[in-house]
Amino acid sequence: MTEQLTRPQVQVHSLQSGLQRRVATFLRSFPLESNLLVALGDGEATLTQGDREATLAGPALFWRRRAGRCQLSLAAGASSIVAEITGEALARAIGDFFESGLLQSYFDADWERGFAAGDATFADVEESLRTIAEETRQQSIGGAMIVIARLRIILVSVLRVSAAAETAGLARGETLNHLRRFRQLLEVGFRAHRSVGDYADELGMTADRLHAICTRELGRTPKALIDQRVVREASIGLERSTLSIKQLSYALGFRDPAHFSNFFKRVTGISPGRFRRMVIASSPDNPGFAPPSYADWP
Repeated sequence: MTEQLTRPQVQVHSLQSGLQRRVATFLRSFPLESNLLVALGDGEATLTQGDREATLAGPALFWRRRAGRCQLSLAAGASSIVAEITGEALARAIGDFFESGLLQSYFDADWERGFAAGDATFADVEESLRTIAEETRQQSIGGAMIVIARLRIILVSVLRVSAAAETAGLARGETLNHLRRFRQLLEVGFRAHRSVGDYADELGMTADRLHAICTRELGRTPKALIDQRVVREASIGLERSTLSIKQLSYALGFRDPAHFSNFFKRVTGISPGRFRRMVIASSPDNPGFAPPSYADWP
């Protein structure tokens, strides 16, 4: 039993950078059904497994569950650390915790992941792999325990980063959906001069949250977006229709033409009458006002 517990279950091979592109050769210490983790520190590498090929630029990780026959091609200057991990070692590192199901699910599939230069998680993974390499080389008392502990740190660290990225992606997607829905509601209701709170209620959020989403994603407040939508419609009417300014103000839901004129000048800096004259006469003193567009909406 002692011999089984202390037997090396993870083997780490360092592949240093070279002057030319090369196919990495590393001896498989375990059966081909063992797992493979490749930590690419810098440069570019391609991992080929059968008819599947993945290329990443470092820092990056490749994970292959029950790897089989793999070939690692390193570009000139690229370096990596390759870890062979038996199924037994992986199971011990995953353990029996509340989060073990997540770990099992994530590492039960093949994946690749790139990291930003200087990423702390990737640096921790490299450090743990080097510690594993040293422990397996020394074969000291308790070394197998340290190997499994370090492997668990790697698994959890990668899971945390991936979960955070997935959560951020979901949040980003939800934000864009809210913005699209806000635009749709605005298209239908801008003539009714609904308040920011009205739109927020229909979106199922507070006005403060809608304000935060719009200013973060579009650089404008919901009120500014509402006003600009009305101004855009007013500009088109002033340019293309024969309606008087009074008639146009009523068509846009203003009860008082004077209120419309004040609103238009506040948002654009010029009065409706002057805007129409500029369009007709193409005056040289035209400040180049262009109706706000929705090009930057998602």
